[in-house]
Amino acid sequence: MNDKRRQVIEKLLEKINSGEVVSQDKLLPERRLAEVVGETRPVVREGLIALEAMGVLDIRDRQGIYLSSTEENEAKMMLHKVRGWPADMLSRVMEVRQIVEPPATAIAAVRRDEKDLTKMRECLRNLRELVEEGGEEAAQQSLIWNTAFHTVIVESAENAYLSRLYEGIHAVAEHSLSLMRIRTSPEKEGGRRSVYQDHLKLFERIEARDSAGAELCAEEHLRHSINAMVELGQIVPASDLFGQKLIGQARLL
Repeated sequence: MNDKRRQVIEKLLEKINSGEVVSQDKLLPERRLAEVVGETRPVVREGLIALEAMGVLDIRDRQGIYLSSTEENEAKMMLHKVRGWPADMLSRVMEVRQIVEPPATAIAAVRRDEKDLTKMRECLRNLRELVEEGGEEAAQQSLIWNTAFHTVIVESAENAYLSRLYEGIHAVAEHSLSLMRIRTSPEKEGGRRSVYQDHLKLFERIEARDSAGAELCAEEHLRHSINAMVELGQIVPASDLFGQKLIGQARLL
């Protein structure tokens, strides 16, 4: 994320948290937000799209800009507590990701709309900017946009129960995914360059409404993450359901 966009996002978050630009969970119109933040409307619009992709805002066509529901925010806080679960939980979570994500991606390729694609592009743009940056902060920022990208895909499937399930999956996995990105060189499986390329392929298949291709890309991306996590000892090899041909396209061969 470039410095200008980061500063705008931080300004917006400060104004939101202080309540200065919020009334009954609805933000001021975009023009007024630009005046309060002291930026142009196009720059503020980019920041708003980024915050929507992160799950902070809900931009509703012809209705305005709203905070994400209190219920959703409370759910996310509760889900973060599951980090205290047993160590083998990550292996189990990765198994669930293999079961859930590819079919969800296939559905998203059919049901997505232009608003969903705009959110995905914002995530990809930030992931691309972080590809060559090293260090823990870049890895953490990359993880934020990685999670946002996958969340947008699942939400594009338009199934609220699926979205809630996915929130729980990533709440458990995100810390270990962050460590993996720090410990994995960018060009290797699971590294930031590899992840960006995987995401770009996913987006292209979803944009083209290629349901089968999107599902295959989701499987390939998960295989890369699984291989990296097994190599680092974060999950057990037995949790690779694709490799055992228990699920996925490989089982049909």
